[in-house]
Amino acid sequence: MTEENEIKQPAEKETLVRKQEKRIRRFQLLRKRFPELSPQWWVGVGELLGIVALFLTNIWLLYPFFGQEDKTNVFSAPVIPVLADLTENFLPFTYGVRLWLLVFLIIFPLSFYFFVREISGRKLAGFLAGFIVSLPVSIFLPLRINLGLLGEDGAHIASLTFIPLICLLLLRFLRQGNFWAGLFSALGTTIVALASPIGVIVLFIFMGVITFSEMLLGRGRLKLIRFLTVFVLAVGFSAFWYNPKFVILTINSPQGQLVRETFFNLFPVSFFLLPILGVFGFLLFENRPQLQPVFIAFFLTIGFGVFSLGAGVAYPIPSRFLPAFGISLAFLLGILIVGLVDFIRASPKLKRFKIIFLYRRLVAFGLIGMLFALIVLIIGFFGRNLWELAHTQVLGLTADQTVGIWDIKEKTTRLENIIGYTITGLTALGVAILRARLGM
Repeated sequence: MTEENEIKQPAEKETLVRKQEKRIRRFQLLRKRFPELSPQWWVGVGELLGIVALFLTNIWLLYPFFGQEDKTNVFSAPVIPVLADLTENFLPFTYGVRLWLLVFLIIFPLSFYFFVREISGRKLAGFLAGFIVSLPVSIFLPLRINLGLLGEDGAHIASLTFIPLICLLLLRFLRQGNFWAGLFSALGTTIVALASPIGVIVLFIFMGVITFSEMLLGRGRLKLIRFLTVFVLAVGFSAFWYNPKFVILTINSPQGQLVRETFFNLFPVSFFLLPILGVFGFLLFENRPQLQPVFIAFFLTIGFGVFSLGAGVAYPIPSRFLPAFGISLAFLLGILIVGLVDFIRASPKLKRFKIIFLYRRLVAFGLIGMLFALIVLIIGFFGRNLWELAHTQVLGLTADQTVGIWDIKEKTTRLENIIGYTITGLTALGVAILRARLGM
């Protein structure tokens, strides 16, 4: 019996090892099917509480706008009207429009948090940026409310919710070449295109800055090809709506004229500014991955600030690029504040200041506590202004309103629409063939 047991025991161990190897292979195969997630993606208890706090803060700030019908929005792309149609069995169309716009406004700080956390690798930077962009002051939340809920730019403001997540996936694709990250970033770009044409311009500025920052860190040609791949796939997927004739008509439309005027106003400045910024970025940030968050935040802030001026900032109708400027500024402030805290906590240069150096951790944590206390005070004090704003608006949209690109869509012929659907179908077929060849 003893000899038999001695013979069986190795066999049992070998079987357990094989089972464990099969589980590992199965897990690795599962990971290949989805965009890879770094360990920082796992949400702990403390982080979960912060996310809940950010979510509830935005619900409280936007609560006065619930239960009202949308009064001024007009739509040039189909996403928001289609969503409102889907909920029309429960809510009238105008109330459905308001509900979906509020949902996107509430979710945006959360997607923005994950974007900042991914780029910076710091949860604190993500929370600071998320709460700053939610502040009920100036170019942050009030501007998005004025344009998205009380103005005619709801689709554009809603599209901002998708942009951080799409850029996050693009970053994964540029760094690792993950098939699913590239595909989902292209599909997300298509959703933004179907939500707002202006949103697409904002998205491509984000994507361009992120791609340039990655190119400075090495393998620039490969990363540029990956970015162009996402761009081509997005164009192909959205061709069923933006067929070639439709694009030409759009360029000649009032919205296209706005974009042309913006670029025309920017051309004299960009002729000198872009080369300077390019050389500046290359000299300071090349092969310095630790400075990539600063690079992206700084260049986005400068870029959208210039775009806002180029589009013509005229109160009380602010530029349509100002919300993106506010988002970029919140990103930059979050990164700079965390950099200052890290400097206080770890820099040896503070040794000359003995008292500060001795209590540097206490000083750093005290600074963070004071900042969050200030954020709470600002939200509590200025949040009341949003309640007054919600109750002073005049309601009364009684019918579906579609303008601009919807009118252009009606001018396209059936043949031109068929060509667009064919391009989208061929794009989907090409992606399926590529997926099969890669064995994904």
